[in-house]
Amino acid sequence: MKKIQNHLLELAVINIRIFTYFSYVLNFLTATIVIFWLLKKSIPKFENIDLEALVTIVSFSAVTLNQLNRKLFEKTEYSPADVLALGYVNNFLVPVITQLKEDGIQNPSVCIFKPSKINELESSNIDIIKAELRNKKYSLEEIKLNLKQARARDILAIQKSENKQVYFDFPNTLLSLISYIDYKAESKANRSSDKIKAELGINLISEFYKKVEELAKEKRIFKNIKFCSADLNLF
Repeated sequence: MKKIQNHLLELAVINIRIFTYFSYVLNFLTATIVIFWLLKKSIPKFENIDLEALVTIVSFSAVTLNQLNRKLFEKTEYSPADVLALGYVNNFLVPVITQLKEDGIQNPSVCIFKPSKINELESSNIDIIKAELRNKKYSLEEIKLNLKQARARDILAIQKSENKQVYFDFPNTLLSLISYIDYKAESKANRSSDKIKAELGINLISEFYKKVEELAKEKRIFKNIKFCSADLNLF
């Protein structure tokens, strides 16, 4: 049940506008059908449908969706970053670190890039970071890990010398918060949209990494992770 709830929360964060618009459409449809039913008129092209039964079904669906939306948005209102952190730790960090240990690496180190702004995780910026690492004489290699508990994953192995290697990841799951930030900024028209987006982005990034740290301690992988900023000091 928790997995279903977490999945729905992730969907709400990533597709918050779709959830909202679908709710509006279903409520409008319900109201329209109720009007036809109260006027005792049949719906064109659907004359054979029992309107009373249809009203019951559609009304139940609308109420259910509205309640689900309310619960989802109550949680995403306060912790959309927490939801993404939960998925990131459970679906990526834990399986990857577990697999690396099973492959014989006693103390694998996964360096997680920590951006100051979410758009630093866009592909064009990631390419620049990789180029800067190569210019610093780091050796970069994409490695595919076949995980037992999840689908195969690509991870970046970065090596400075024969005895110094870390695994590097860009948590681009944070990019899914952009739609949430846009939605929240639009709902506060009395303030500067750019300022709201900047504030939300900084707060959500902080919440995400704080939750990742908390979960990593619970999962006993905290010693295997560290966070790297744009200065790229990996060793």
